Amino acid sequence: MRLQKTILAFLLIFSAFVVFAQQITAPMPVSKNGFVVISHRGSHLLKPENTIAAFEEAIQFGADYIEMDLRTTKDGHLVLCHNETVDNTTNGKGRVQDLTLDEINKLAVVSKDGKAYRIPAFSEALKICKDRVNIYLDFKEAEAAKVYQEIKTAGMEKQILVYLNKIEQYTDWRKTAPAMPLGASLPESINTKEDLLALLDRMQLEVLDNVRDSAMLAVARANGIQVWLDVQGRDENQAKWSEAMRKGIQGAQTDHPEAFITYLVNNKLRNGASVLPVVYPPKAVLNFRKLADVPYSFASAENVMDVYFPKVYDSAKVILYIHGGSWTSGDKGEFPNSLVEDLVGKRKYIIVSMNYRLIKDGKNRFPSQMEDVTSAMKFLTGASKKFNFNGKEFALMGGSAGAHMAMLYAYGYDNNKQVKTVIDLWGPTDLTDLSVRTPNSDADRISVNLLGDPDAQAKISFEASPFHRITKASAVPTVFFHGGADPLVPVSQADKMYKKLVSLDVPAKYEVYPNEKHGISGAVRADLFAKVVAWLEEYFPAK
Repeated sequence: MRLQKTILAFLLIFSAFVVFAQQITAPMPVSKNGFVVISHRGSHLLKPENTIAAFEEAIQFGADYIEMDLRTTKDGHLVLCHNETVDNTTNGKGRVQDLTLDEINKLAVVSKDGKAYRIPAFSEALKICKDRVNIYLDFKEAEAAKVYQEIKTAGMEKQILVYLNKIEQYTDWRKTAPAMPLGASLPESINTKEDLLALLDRMQLEVLDNVRDSAMLAVARANGIQVWLDVQGRDENQAKWSEAMRKGIQGAQTDHPEAFITYLVNNKLRNGASVLPVVYPPKAVLNFRKLADVPYSFASAENVMDVYFPKVYDSAKVILYIHGGSWTSGDKGEFPNSLVEDLVGKRKYIIVSMNYRLIKDGKNRFPSQMEDVTSAMKFLTGASKKFNFNGKEFALMGGSAGAHMAMLYAYGYDNNKQVKTVIDLWGPTDLTDLSVRTPNSDADRISVNLLGDPDAQAKISFEASPFHRITKASAVPTVFFHGGADPLVPVSQADKMYKKLVSLDVPAKYEVYPNEKHGISGAVRADLFAKVVAWLEEYFPAK
């Protein structure tokens, strides 16, 4: 068996960064108080919000964090402004992203005390806060790499928590600064503890904002995640503070930092035993490792893959996963960590999760996606002998657009007959079908963007449809998972593909979750994962 020598060879050949696949909590900024007080946009009852004066006053009141809102000017400078425009907070007008730094600097911020204030640069805030107070950075519109460079220049890496507003920001920050602690609010779709567990299976977060359900609070606590509630607002008062504190949270964001801190001190809650500490669970001993951003083609910087492999293996089989996102977005990091632990750590598969060229400004349309999957398969096949894994047999798995790509490659492009099974997660199968090509529907617009041709009966629509590419010779065992209430890819797409496989006398299975939409909720996650594993054990066993 190949042991550590194989791992070392991967590291040397691919020059990739090795990380454990299990989510490991990033270190939080140190706070001198047991309960964290976040001053919302600084202390802005009298001083204007997001100004140096408001930050300075919050520091004097004893806040642990200052929340500030980050945006980027037209010429690429980082400034602090909550609103997208400067219309209501200054004597000017326009969006921050349409104004230059020089134009921003000439604006006067509206104030209650008649004094002169201006919109500060991010670098100014870093300087005033360094070694005095932590920053809760509301990441409105900016580039993670540029922001992190300013943070490093200021020597503030250990004093900042980044609050995310978009899923794309999570991916950027985890790539740019893996050790940067991140926080976010729960999406509206997360309503149960199962939903939250599913979210945490895919995202490493250190702080959750506004979790109020007791069951979900328990999940956060068990996973070593702090919960900070927003108590700020026009109705902020002691009753609201008391209600929040009874939740057993670790922090709160306030518009009244001086009064809130006084309340905490008087009630012995600032550092007292009533504050529930965050207890981080012990780190598990993992049986796998991860190679991140391994290039499989030089056609584009997007052509990279993450490789999850057992610490000890011999002739392991490979499952290639392709992410969704309407062929225009998404990332390889969407593959669930718990499924990695089961398939790689326990069952000794190798999982490869690949990125591919995304459609942007009319570029990288079909068949670019198939070219990238072909390149990935060629790369893996070529590496198989050197790294002692099975390069003759592969399973393809994908979600949504990625499922479409997995099926299309298996049925129409796999000339070497390497693909032995496909796992389809709510993917479109027939791009000529009116169920997805209804004029002006979201599905039709997405399909036209992929194909570059609005005609559902055009030749390219047939060429890009797994349903029309499959033959008795090219078909492989396939399992379909689909939501019965899917508004984007109708369940009929899976149904007709399943029936065609059956007509070809090819093993197939069709799992419908009647109440699920496009994707799955936490309620059915465990069932789906178990059925994926069962399918693999039958049609693509690890040994």
